[in-house]
Amino acid sequence: MAMVLSPTRELCVQVEEQAKALAKGLWFKTALVVGGDAMARQVYRINQGVELIVGTPGRLIDLLTKHDDIELDEVSVLVLDEVDCMLQRGFRDQVMQILRALSQPQILMFSATVSQEVEKLASSISKDMVSISIGNSRRASEAVKQVVIWVGSKQKKQKLFDILTSERHFKPPVVVFVGSRLGADLLCEAIMVATGLKVLSIHGEKPMEERRESLKLFLTGEVSVVVATGVLGRGLDLVGVRQVIVFDMPNSIEEYIHQIGRASRMGEEGSAMLFVNEDDKRMFGELVEVLKSSGAAVPRELASSRYAVPVGRGPKRRKRGS
Repeated sequence: MAMVLSPTRELCVQVEEQAKALAKGLWFKTALVVGGDAMARQVYRINQGVELIVGTPGRLIDLLTKHDDIELDEVSVLVLDEVDCMLQRGFRDQVMQILRALSQPQILMFSATVSQEVEKLASSISKDMVSISIGNSRRASEAVKQVVIWVGSKQKKQKLFDILTSERHFKPPVVVFVGSRLGADLLCEAIMVATGLKVLSIHGEKPMEERRESLKLFLTGEVSVVVATGVLGRGLDLVGVRQVIVFDMPNSIEEYIHQIGRASRMGEEGSAMLFVNEDDKRMFGELVEVLKSSGAAVPRELASSRYAVPVGRGPKRRKRGS
């Protein structure tokens, strides 16, 4: 038996769907273990015998805690998808708890971005680890054209409306990334009022069925814009999406790389627009490095900012008395 752990429900759903498609015609049963679906049905499915369990760590722990009859001794392969996220605080303890319930499976870990800290943590939970690296984990996809727009916080909404109503710049379907769940809902309403476009919001507080339906409407072209939090930022193959607008700069450069990567799947070319201003100064150094390594233009305001010094290369402070 194999088990795949992913950080979001959407990603779990897509992983299970792809597994079913690959195993079509074979005796291959799967169980999807995520919040929003009835736990009793998930337990029944596993007890009937499956070859693959796909789930989020939190839901799986709930299931193990409340149902002693669930045995995971037969899990011989464990996959940690988006491992940099899974080994960060919040998920790390849950992953370790699940590992303790397994009988020394082979562990496979995947992510587009892996820091040295995560690599160190990964080696601590595996034996004789082999690392395979393709490309640069701190470099954005070359298939994504990055455009950074310097715009004040109060002007961001109007700039977004201008882009979404421009025949030249609007390339639906479009994903707009924001930093909060409330922000997603409020911006969704504002876009509909200002532009008349069909828009939906997706975030972690919405029921699972509503999120699935929203994603379906978006990917089938019935909705042209989705405003989302980071739940859509990782791993998902958003077929047909060629434009991403990062309305709120995320908290890490890795998340930024993941988010703009939604505009380019399977090597297809896409574009990403990022709104920045002085509020995002904590990210300037790393952002400039990513932009330069990708050959993207750096706005004058960003390039001239004293916060745009590459990480670790700032001026050294003199010690007192020297």
